[in-house]
Amino acid sequence: MPDALLTMMLQAAPDKADDIRRLHDLSPFFRRLMHDATGETCRRIFRGPGVLPDDSDAWLPAMTGDDDVDACMRALRLAKRHGMRHVIWWEMGLHGDIEQSARHLAWWAGGLLQSALTATGRLIRPRFGEIADGRFSIIGLGKLGGVELNLGSDVDLLFIWDAPAGARSTGGRRDIEAREYYQHFSRLLIRLMSEHTADGMAWLVDMRLRPGGDGAPVCMNLDATLDYYRDYGQTWERAMLLKARPVAGDAGLGRCFLDGIMPFVYRRYLDYTTVQSLADMKRRIDARGGENEPAAGFDVKRGHGGIREIEFFVQSLQLLHGGRNETLRMQPCMAALASLASAGIVATEDAAHLHDAYWFWRRIEHALQARNGEHTHKLPADYAGYLGAALGLANPDRVMREKAAFVHGCFSAQFADFEPERDEREGWLELEASALATRLDGMDQAGRQRVAAALQRITTLLRRTLLPERAHAQIDHILARAMQSWLGDANGVQALEYFAELLQNISGRATWVDLLAGNRGVLNWLIDVLAASRYIAGHVSQNPSWLEWPLDSERGEDRLRKIHAAIRELDAQRTEENDFLAGLGRLVDQARLTTAMAIISDGLDPLQAGNWLAETADVAAQAAMRLALKQFGLPGDFPFVCLAMGKHGSREMGLLSDLDMVFVLVHDEPASIGTKGKSLRDWAQRIGRRVIQHLSMQPPYGAGYRFDARLRPSGSAGVLVTTLEGFRDYQTHKAQTWEHQALCRARPVAGPAPACRQVDKVVRQVLAAPRDRQVLAGEVLAMRRRMMSHLGSHDATIINLKQDAGGLVDIEFLAQYARLAFGGEYTGTVATLRHLPATVPSSWRDAAKTLADTYVDYRSMENALRVQLWRSIGKLPADDAASEWETLRRHTPVKSVVALRQRMRRTHETFLQLLEGEKG
Repeated sequence: MPDALLTMMLQAAPDKADDIRRLHDLSPFFRRLMHDATGETCRRIFRGPGVLPDDSDAWLPAMTGDDDVDACMRALRLAKRHGMRHVIWWEMGLHGDIEQSARHLAWWAGGLLQSALTATGRLIRPRFGEIADGRFSIIGLGKLGGVELNLGSDVDLLFIWDAPAGARSTGGRRDIEAREYYQHFSRLLIRLMSEHTADGMAWLVDMRLRPGGDGAPVCMNLDATLDYYRDYGQTWERAMLLKARPVAGDAGLGRCFLDGIMPFVYRRYLDYTTVQSLADMKRRIDARGGENEPAAGFDVKRGHGGIREIEFFVQSLQLLHGGRNETLRMQPCMAALASLASAGIVATEDAAHLHDAYWFWRRIEHALQARNGEHTHKLPADYAGYLGAALGLANPDRVMREKAAFVHGCFSAQFADFEPERDEREGWLELEASALATRLDGMDQAGRQRVAAALQRITTLLRRTLLPERAHAQIDHILARAMQSWLGDANGVQALEYFAELLQNISGRATWVDLLAGNRGVLNWLIDVLAASRYIAGHVSQNPSWLEWPLDSERGEDRLRKIHAAIRELDAQRTEENDFLAGLGRLVDQARLTTAMAIISDGLDPLQAGNWLAETADVAAQAAMRLALKQFGLPGDFPFVCLAMGKHGSREMGLLSDLDMVFVLVHDEPASIGTKGKSLRDWAQRIGRRVIQHLSMQPPYGAGYRFDARLRPSGSAGVLVTTLEGFRDYQTHKAQTWEHQALCRARPVAGPAPACRQVDKVVRQVLAAPRDRQVLAGEVLAMRRRMMSHLGSHDATIINLKQDAGGLVDIEFLAQYARLAFGGEYTGTVATLRHLPATVPSSWRDAAKTLADTYVDYRSMENALRVQLWRSIGKLPADDAASEWETLRRHTPVKSVVALRQRMRRTHETFLQLLEGEKG
């Protein structure tokens, strides 16, 4: 810079002489920017109010109607130079706020793009005219979209156009289709911004992030762009679009684009697949990043603990949680970090440290770029002295190391589950027969053949290139881990077969394989699930979306609540019968599987599991009744009630529990409905048969329950539907004790509310009737002896945990006796025992807690065997070495045959003591 110009700068603001000289000495780039400055220019820069201007009209170049291409380019470049002078002075001269500087640069770039767009429309008009009702929008990506541009940034852009179907340009020398018109428009716009001239560039435009990259059209219409992301979009593009923001052109079109990409960017579920992709990308950057400790050559953007790690940290959490929390959907990185802290996803103290570290590195980044005008992020050899002078950092080494260590710690913790595991052993794919036989030593011939066939199926799938090349190594890595568990599991061969089926069903969607290979938690979960049972493994292999279960924050009860709401919303009036039944079957199956998944993955309490399954049966019965009434043309308030009995009524269902149900017609009069002349009783019988049909038909056209109506008055010999008066009369005068025991679990679940209340009132009246406790105890004991005689195991090698002495039925009978003898309000076994009336004998009160706890443990065993092995507690081997006992030891409090037999013996002793004591 000539001495005369330096003198002029000092004369413009003598009170800032020290800062001007410091900047002059530190920044050759600033000296170049000032080479054509005038006294007025110096006064505007150095004597300004000490803030960056926000007046867009005053700062943007004036594009006159007479300007040609060269004149427009010169105006844009001079305006860019003018803005850069102000920003560098603001940062390095005045040590101004870096956040304001980044915002100003992003605003400035957007303003120049808008000026260039306006000029482009005017310059292209003589040759190609214009598109009537055509719209064009510039979407800013990267740091431009995030309103955090730096001094050396190029601008990552996406061009979108929209026009009426068949639109062509008019008013020029040549009329062309809209698609071709906007290609010419886009190329001229890029030229105005990026072509090198004697004045430099307005801003370097990077279009490589557009759909299809360099090989695709430079501009696509809105529908084609959205179709691309929906059908072909990759995970890195989702992360890239987090910062997408309309920066110039038609704002309405820009908003349409943002609305359209939201379902692609922000998934409903917790999507760790994208996080895996970000982690992989960061590892590749690390491999090229040079120094990882702050020192000469350290990259403040890509190095450990630098800018990119903070951005990846924030972006990964946005992608994970933004689908459910719309407050996280914002472009600026630090604003998103603040929202993550407000949502409790990032600790407030950690967010504050990351915020400070981000802007600390950004100040250093700008200082490096302001020195020589280079797009660099690496510390020079003399960085300590330079940063001390440029930014006033007294000890940059210490501060940089502290910031980098904290950031890298947060980043490493966030991506810990995504570090690839290395298994040096030979893989399982394409093994020679002899090598495979060696690994399967100890397995029978049939098992070896099944393993070989499953591995061959996987290998064939990979050879057909239905999955990308990287999937071969990923699947070999998965098998190396999985086979360790499966070879020692009773269901291991079956698990491998289901895994082969799963891979077949995810062909073409490699992100599922990426997820399994990259996330240890999901892989461990899948290894367990595929070996758990045919029921669960079959669903997962057929529907890969279940792989999202361990990652989804909306699982378990939240998911179940939505399924139940969907069943309630099934509209019998507007939906075809087969579609209604298909929807019912699908949703009930989803609810069962959701419950099973919660048991196996989350250790769902057996009482809660029973309640979930009962609620599913409730809404299924209501839906079946809605459809039946619609089929017969009957009103929705037809006085028909479904009275749940058994484990459904007491909310203690298992995955395979029957629906025990009694149907009650609340009105007894022989009135007719409609024109067909059928009585209420005739209609009720037809409704009952149709409800059973809908509930018991197997999917896809039914709910798939086994149905039992034998608990109706007079059992199988009685009519399917009884009137309310008939029900009351039978229960009051004819029912046996065992039928009143069953009534202890009765609960209306479907029908008009007034009718349900009437039925429930009758049930309560019958249960509250006074009874001779001695007689009742004798009858309960006699019934229990008959059941053990007919249904017990009678085999020393088998335990029937339901029917044998001291099993589930003992405890259920005690709860039912207590309900009939002492009163109460609860239907569930555990609830009854835990809420006995104050008047019960002390012996009952002393035993109740142990009985309730034992019942919960038994039900836990029942669920574990059913979900893990798809086996019943009715045939539990009395052998600790059996696979059932390995499962029970892992998942329940009962660890051995001896411990179980002792507990059953104590339970039966309590059963006899309590009831014999009642007999006197």
